[in-house]
Amino acid sequence: MKRELEKALRVKSLSQEIIQELLEDRISYKEEDLRQVIEVLARSVNELTDLYLDCSYDHEVVLKGTIMKMRIGLNTVKMKKEIIGK
Repeated sequence: MKRELEKALRVKSLSQEIIQELLEDRISYKEEDLRQVIEVLARSVNELTDLYLDCSYDHEVVLKGTIMKMRIGLNTVKMKKEIIGK
């Protein structure tokens, strides 16, 4: 249970990092990159919902997969940003 809590807190931390990156002033993103981020975040929400609704899933495995997807989203946001007005 402790590992699951740690992983859930990591999911929250990653989501906060993504929000901070996206709200940064003078930053622009290509539509294709944002679409990729939206897809991985939607898949993460889908997995977490499945986890919440059906206890037969292996929580640790689902949380680990969710963390990986969120890292992909965060990396995309960090690497693909374009500074406006350079």
